[in-house]
Amino acid sequence: MKRRNLMALVLAGVMAASVMGCASQSGAKNPSETQKEAAKEGASDESGAADSAAVPAGSWKPDHDITIRVPNAAGGTMDTITRILGQGIQQSTGTTVMINNLTGASGAIAANDLLAKDADPCELMTSGIALFTLAPLFNQDIKVSLDDFAIVSGMVSEDFVLCVNPEKSGIHNWEELKAYGEKERILFGSNTPGGTTHMLGTALFGEAGLNAEAVTSDGTNKDMLALTSGDVVCAIGNASACQQFIEEGTAVPIVVFSADAYEGFEGFTVPSVVDLGYDIQFKSCNFLMAKKGADQAALDQIHDMIQAYTETEECKKLAESAKYVPDIADGETVRAMIEDSAKMCQEIYEKYYH
Repeated sequence: MKRRNLMALVLAGVMAASVMGCASQSGAKNPSETQKEAAKEGASDESGAADSAAVPAGSWKPDHDITIRVPNAAGGTMDTITRILGQGIQQSTGTTVMINNLTGASGAIAANDLLAKDADPCELMTSGIALFTLAPLFNQDIKVSLDDFAIVSGMVSEDFVLCVNPEKSGIHNWEELKAYGEKERILFGSNTPGGTTHMLGTALFGEAGLNAEAVTSDGTNKDMLALTSGDVVCAIGNASACQQFIEEGTAVPIVVFSADAYEGFEGFTVPSVVDLGYDIQFKSCNFLMAKKGADQAALDQIHDMIQAYTETEECKKLAESAKYVPDIADGETVRAMIEDSAKMCQEIYEKYYH
């Protein structure tokens, strides 16, 4: 019964914004004391149930609550994913996992809060790749270094795609878009300067020698709606945000910003930007990290807990409800991705923005 109470809180997080133990930057009581007590009870009861993460016992035994900082508001995508995976850590350790939403400065506020603590496997943070790639380039007040952190585990990664709307523009593929751009200015939907899709569009059209102008918004959904209405010729977005429009037939993916073709959309094999002659590779990536100096064996154990939990039916159901596809890469793999992406972003920034 106690474990079911805990799961009810996590499920509520998938469906809304209220889930297991959570502290907020504003100090609002979220969740209630009753929710916190339920989380604590659930952490110590039935943690070895058949549907829990079957992780072999390791040497690390946390002696206090685990706190995961999330640089996004409660109820958002990364908050929900963090809570799902936090459920697995909680079950495996028998220790309460608390979520602390610390928003602002592209994650720098949460990162500095983590750095203010002693290096401790119980002090963690969910981060996005932009914190170490784009954010420091476009906001000089953000001074964070990847060297100050230990990457624990990947959580999710996603490709970006360039889409067109043939019904409005008559353009069906990259060659046709390129031919259009040699005669007319290309209006492309993207986020504002400093954002990923703005950078990718600027770099691609710049390298192709095409006259292009960004029509910016604060979200990919708005960019795709602009494409649907014909206000832009093309738009760039993460694959999951574009999928609905592709399924509806109002968008056609013509380029993916990765080394390999993308086959995640039914009926489409999306050409790689590299195959078209432009080495502009970038993936959205979110990961769990700790302060440098935290016990590496403990961090490795946390990664194993997360990986094992994603293979349980419990996690699969939660992930399906949240439309979440886990990508639980190890810390070294994630760090290499960040470093490669940071180098590319620096090059693009110096060539097209600086």
